[in-house]
Amino acid sequence: MFRIATITFLLSYCTSFSQLIYSRDFETRKKNVPLTIINNNKNFFYLLRYNKAAHDITIERRAKPSAEIISFTPLKLDSVNADWFDYEKLDYLFFENNFHTYFLFEKVLNYKKTIYLKIIDTLGKASGFIELASLETEKGVTDINFEFKRTTGNNILIIATQTYGSFLIKKKAILFNIEKRKITWQKELPQENDITGYSNSFECNSEGDLFYVLAKSHTASFRRKYINHSQVFVPVLFYDSLTICSINVNASNISKQNLAINNVSGINIINLIPKKNSIIATIHFSKQNTDESISSNFLNQKFNTDLSIEYYAIITPLDNSINDCLTFYDGTDNSSPCEKEYKYYGKFEMANSCFLVSERVEEYYYKELVVWRIDFETGKILNQKIIPRKVYSFKGRTRFKNIGVTMPFIYNEKLNLAVLESPENVNLDPNNFSYHKFKKETNLWKSNIIMYQLSINGNLAKRVIYENANYDVVPLPYQSINQEEMIFYLNGGTSEKFAILQLNQF
Repeated sequence: MFRIATITFLLSYCTSFSQLIYSRDFETRKKNVPLTIINNNKNFFYLLRYNKAAHDITIERRAKPSAEIISFTPLKLDSVNADWFDYEKLDYLFFENNFHTYFLFEKVLNYKKTIYLKIIDTLGKASGFIELASLETEKGVTDINFEFKRTTGNNILIIATQTYGSFLIKKKAILFNIEKRKITWQKELPQENDITGYSNSFECNSEGDLFYVLAKSHTASFRRKYINHSQVFVPVLFYDSLTICSINVNASNISKQNLAINNVSGINIINLIPKKNSIIATIHFSKQNTDESISSNFLNQKFNTDLSIEYYAIITPLDNSINDCLTFYDGTDNSSPCEKEYKYYGKFEMANSCFLVSERVEEYYYKELVVWRIDFETGKILNQKIIPRKVYSFKGRTRFKNIGVTMPFIYNEKLNLAVLESPENVNLDPNNFSYHKFKKETNLWKSNIIMYQLSINGNLAKRVIYENANYDVVPLPYQSINQEEMIFYLNGGTSEKFAILQLNQF
């Protein structure tokens, strides 16, 4: 029986390798580091790079399947940023829309922060620097900050924040239309402090209405946590209220509704999903129960756009099997899943439902992901899963510092996630994840590239895509929409190449 199982696995293993199509070898240099792959078109893909020698970031448009360069665009960021600026710490967005690519980044000085946008056309010609927003320190201002994101229609939502003293905050929301290349609106938000609560999770719908969540909390206690071999005490927040807010595109008045949760002792994820004529709030939170125990839950609550009508409010507990898998000690004095901190990774929408993904990351340590799928019409959680991951990238050990990143996309109604993994985990069942039995990977060399596939019926499958050897597949932040192949970047030291995985044969 063992021999039959081994032969079956090896056949599957070899089949995965045979479905990879390789480009020719290209010369590469150590100071030319790939950052992101965008694969949204049938005939080409984009590669974003950090060119350390030229002190710049560049965009390569490459043909499929040869990976030959069609156009090359230096962004010439050195004309804006100082020579000493560290591009590895640059906050940026890189995305494609209607055959144009967009690169938005933040210039940071001691007293000023500025958001710039560059637009690159189909010939690889880049626009000048388009200034979208700027903040300067004023009298009494102790901190300035920008948040920015792609929102519905690939428009850009910018939140500018000024902090006065320790608690008073002023915020301005700005929506930039990339097609018209102009600001649609700017909205001054009410001042925020401990009494009013603080806003987060901003989102816009296709009409340009603004949504966000206002959270009021207080420090209930402190807990001990071990970080980088040292002991620190971190605050434990208790949330007094969570309120969803809506501002119409043509108005400044704010509509509010309380979210249907109470006794909240911790929040991992707050995400707003705008749909036609409605908004869905989905929250992963911890709740203190009447018996003083703490449980982990999901809330899905749906309103119309002005929040006057509630369609549903459904709370679903964390699945027992996941709760068991996440019960272990990992840096705190409590083994409960509620003690573990997750942050939002991304959402991946289909026609009537959506996969949401959160992850645990501690500096250079990339840990497991939690995935849940919600039904837009009913608000029900359709399935919940853990995606195994345990990768530690030592700072300075390799020029590819974020080898623990996940490469996600939707294909054939499945959420696909390619990750780096230790070969010692190859025979482990992903449906029975055990954190301490799952071996940590610290290198690219001799590691495996694994594809996890989560179907809409909740089945989680695992397949070996590639084994790193002479050439290493480097996991990169990855964007892909409706493509029948996946692009991998391979590095061999002094040379590099690309591999294409045919998904319709996979």
